Amino acid sequence: MNTVKTKRDFNWLIATFISLTGLGIVELFEQITYVTNWLVGDIVENAENFRKFHHVVDAGVFHFPTSTIVLIGFIGLVIKKSGFMQKKQDKKIVWKAFIAFLITYGISVYIITFINVPVFSENIIPAEQIPSKLKLWGILNAFRVILPAYAVYQLTKLFRLKENK
Repeated sequence: MNTVKTKRDFNWLIATFISLTGLGIVELFEQITYVTNWLVGDIVENAENFRKFHHVVDAGVFHFPTSTIVLIGFIGLVIKKSGFMQKKQDKKIVWKAFIAFLITYGISVYIITFINVPVFSENIIPAEQIPSKLKLWGILNAFRVILPAYAVYQLTKLFRLKENK
């Protein structure tokens, strides 16, 4: 008996895996480029330069649709008819990955709502609070790198051609 019971199950797994991998890679990119650029030198000036750089479009244009695809993919994986919900081991793997994504999503909502919008979009944070906000962004974003990587690792366990009996 195969782990992946139907083509639909495999498609949900592939869509979730690819979009979650992309999301994690972008978080890593942001950790390496944004955090470094924000925290080296004059942080307030760096925040202003970043605000000017993203005056038309920001990373949310990528994050929102990608996160939505991941969320829909996980919903497709956890529905009762899914082949991944039949075996206890596979079910556990899917739920571990899904929970890691949900935590990542929650962190993202916090970052967007309480850091990105006030600091970059609305520019309403006093200059003396910007360094602590951006340092917090960097710390929280590290979790947005680690958690999707963990979730992707969990999902790779579902790519089995044959079950061991």
